[in-house]
Amino acid sequence: MAGVGGEARRVEARIADIVSHLDLWGIIGAAALFTLGLTPSILPRDWLYQGLVSGIAAGLGYTLGIALKLVWYRLVVRYVAPRHAWLDATTWPARRYRLVSRIATAAFVVWMIGFAVFAVRWQRQLADALSAPAPTIASYVLVVPLALAVFTAFLFILRVLRFCVRWLSSHFPQRFRAAYRVVGAVLIVALVGTYTVENLIPGAIVGVGERIFTAQNAEPDPATQRPTSAERSGSPDSRVDWNGVGLQGSRFLSSGAHRAELEEVTGKPAKEPIRAYAGLGNRASNEERAQLLIDELERTHAQDRKALLLIMTTGTGWVSSYSAQAFELLYGGDTAIAAAQYSAMPSALHFLSGGGQVERAGQEFINPIVDWWNGLPEDKRPKLYLYGESLGTTGIEAAFSGVRDIANSVDGILLTGPPHFNRLRTQFVERRDPGSSEISPEYAGGLVVRFANDDAQVRQWGTVPEEEWGRTRMLYIQHPSDPVAWWSPQMAFKEPDWMRERTPYSAERVMQWMPIISSLQVAADLPGAKDVPDGRGHNYGASVLDGFAAIAGPDVAGAIDPDELQREFAALDVGIY
Repeated sequence: MAGVGGEARRVEARIADIVSHLDLWGIIGAAALFTLGLTPSILPRDWLYQGLVSGIAAGLGYTLGIALKLVWYRLVVRYVAPRHAWLDATTWPARRYRLVSRIATAAFVVWMIGFAVFAVRWQRQLADALSAPAPTIASYVLVVPLALAVFTAFLFILRVLRFCVRWLSSHFPQRFRAAYRVVGAVLIVALVGTYTVENLIPGAIVGVGERIFTAQNAEPDPATQRPTSAERSGSPDSRVDWNGVGLQGSRFLSSGAHRAELEEVTGKPAKEPIRAYAGLGNRASNEERAQLLIDELERTHAQDRKALLLIMTTGTGWVSSYSAQAFELLYGGDTAIAAAQYSAMPSALHFLSGGGQVERAGQEFINPIVDWWNGLPEDKRPKLYLYGESLGTTGIEAAFSGVRDIANSVDGILLTGPPHFNRLRTQFVERRDPGSSEISPEYAGGLVVRFANDDAQVRQWGTVPEEEWGRTRMLYIQHPSDPVAWWSPQMAFKEPDWMRERTPYSAERVMQWMPIISSLQVAADLPGAKDVPDGRGHNYGASVLDGFAAIAGPDVAGAIDPDELQREFAALDVGIY
């Protein structure tokens, strides 16, 4: 027992030593920013992501507190200390300083626990507004130990950086002044650190992820069966090898309603839908996969169909089952859908790598097929539409130089959940018509490009003929509660317009902009963007059917019963994956 007691005393002494070395100013700053990190953003956060945000915020607050301390002693204390010595903590007895630091640290921990419990109320209000699952008080208590762990790691990194600066400055030639040596050391550490964070760490993560996910994609999903219909890639009649379509390709090709199912649900004659897909295992390059798709479209006589849809997949090669089935239902199966895989990595890893691979894939996949379509007789060829979701929207935008190029190339484009950094979307929003908002911008009077925030707005355009909307229609659908559509690095230091604007359902916008903190919060919302009901967050399944009707224009708008179409859609086995 004595050994156990001795060990406990040693641990207690070690903790006391650590606490005594924490700076009082830093603790105050950490408490302040920890509190701000708990405020709500655009989606409810669970304890894991809240703990990460609060821990990083506390670390930044500690750093800010140290910086304010330096300013205080350089600019204030030197002038007032002679008359008010108690303001200069450096003159305090060591015992008093340790006591105050320990009391401040204990108060900080108690404050963390109390405010974390209180913050659950904010998160529940936000969850209720979105009809999303709400966090519990029991789970949010876990925010505190996680935040403390992250805070400790943050302080460790700061001390490593401080050690590097001191070591470098001490090894510089002594003929330089001490101040110059320190500045030079800081610059070197900053440059190396920035390069590591921006290049080495993301590169290592992407490299490991690419190997892992490429292996997972190597074979078709065992739960799927090879299609037997000649209208599907991978079938015995197809030039596409079933074993090369990969995990996501096999799911896309083996799912979806066939002709008999469409006729049963709609009570109308239908055609067998065409689905073409080229995976990483089918051809070595994007250009070769695009040519393989063209061969498949010609083999299945896609040029004789009423509508052709090119889908830009997400990073893993995933095709939204909702989008494919909605398009086929809208046209009674008189359709052809083509998609190609350009990688096996999740979209998050593409964000880390800069998105260049996605943009190149969009150009190398879309342009050859558009050129092939342009070579068909204009009076006989199908309508050509493009669809992208999330990262897929980035690839589609990359294939065009601007609105004029789009209007001269395709009949319509539907983009859901576009990332905030998309090139064309950024141009449209920045050059929006005066008086329109960032969250619901109007560009050039809506002649070609339009933006929608909710299902009601999309449905209106899909059922009522819009004479002012031109022959080519491009529609963005972006929910006010979708962090993918709104997060950007720039919001760390500049308040975005959308955060000051009212939303169609204003209960969603309860956050207030704070430098750095707001950027951390919205970034932490990204992983849970799909953990909310359809029609909220990054879930756009309920919007695609009306979205396709909207971009189809007079051919469809006004000629459909949207409620009946939705009932038919619900009756189909979409095969969600």
